[in-house]
Amino acid sequence: MNRLNPPAPVATTSLFVLFLGAAGMALAQGTDDQWEISSKMEMPGVPMSMPAQVMRVCVAKNAKDDDFIPKQGDCRVVDSKRVGNKLTYKMTCTTPEPSTVEGETQFAAAAYDGKMRMTMTKSNQSMQMTYSGKRVGACTASK
Repeated sequence: MNRLNPPAPVATTSLFVLFLGAAGMALAQGTDDQWEISSKMEMPGVPMSMPAQVMRVCVAKNAKDDDFIPKQGDCRVVDSKRVGNKLTYKMTCTTPEPSTVEGETQFAAAAYDGKMRMTMTKSNQSMQMTYSGKRVGACTASK
C-alpha cells in the first residue's frame, strides 16, 4: 500500500457493499427464500474497523450456487466449483478498477458462511470480506 495515498475506506466500502445487492430486495410474503445477510469488510493497513452490514435479500427457490456469490454489476464469475457443501469461486471485475476476487461459501440447511478476497490490480490493494446468511422467511423474488 502506498502510505502517501492511503485507500479511501468509504469509497472502497461502498464498492464492497454493492456486491451484496445482487440478489434483489426482499418482499414480505411469497414462495421464495428471504435471507438475512451479515457482512464485514477489512482492509489491511487501514486502522479503522468498518461495522458489519446487515441486509435482507430474496432468492428464488430454484437459485443456482452462483446466485449466492456476492457480486457487483460488471463482475463475472470465471470459475466456480461445488464439492459437497463448499462452493469455491473466482471472479474478475473491470470497474472502478480491474480486480480479481477469490472466495468460498459453506452451505448448511438454512444458513451459509463465506469469505472473499478482492485484489485491485493497478493499486495492488486488497480487501477481505466475511459474510453469513440465514434463511429468515418467505418472499417473492423479482424476475
